[in-house]
Amino acid sequence: MGSGLLVLLCVGGMRVGFIGADDVPQTASPQTAWTELMVQVTLLYRAQQYEKATVLAERALTVAEEAFGPKDAVVAQTLNDLGHLYYLQGRHVQAEAAHRRALAIRKKVFAPDDAAVIQSLSNVAKTVQAQGRYAEARPLFERSLHTLETQVGPEVPRVAAVLSDLAAGYLGEGRAADAEPLFKRAVGIMSQYPQAIYPDLVEILERYAACALALGRHDDTQALRERAAAIRAARSRDKVSGE
Repeated sequence: MGSGLLVLLCVGGMRVGFIGADDVPQTASPQTAWTELMVQVTLLYRAQQYEKATVLAERALTVAEEAFGPKDAVVAQTLNDLGHLYYLQGRHVQAEAAHRRALAIRKKVFAPDDAAVIQSLSNVAKTVQAQGRYAEARPLFERSLHTLETQVGPEVPRVAAVLSDLAAGYLGEGRAADAEPLFKRAVGIMSQYPQAIYPDLVEILERYAACALALGRHDDTQALRERAAAIRAARSRDKVSGE
């Protein structure tokens, strides 16, 4: 996913199960305590237990600040993950604050065009846009898009994700005609990649369908919706056959 939740599922071969915020052994080093908490955050996130994951991510942030210092890259990564969890729960003001703090740290730790900085920049833009502040979000998305196209090329999924977010802002402002070419390009990029990233393609197709509907193109709307539904159904069949 674009927001980049940290994945820590294999740490020293340890066996992981869900724990509570106070269950990390007090004798564990701060670094180990942080790692174990973030393993649990990832597991809970994958289980879509976002509220429980948030409690542990907040605890992990406190541990990270004490262990590494408040301006360390590990703190920024924890803030990034916590911000994403807030975002998923519609807690956009808290998400924005977390992502802005992560961005500030990353700007000091990494080069301006580092992937971590661009990730945080896009995440700030997403949370701002979620609050209806489209004009404020747009230059942030445009900066992310320009840097990504320069650094990794114009035909990669991360570029498609930013294009889709930028287009969604135009659509939110009632500017469907401006949004359409961005959605079209995003779909073209994502269609080049395997269905392993199908949730992103489905989201873009559904957004594009809403754009086509706003433009009064009902046949295109139906075709886009059917394509998204077909991808989702195929993915469901694959999951069932793989169990």
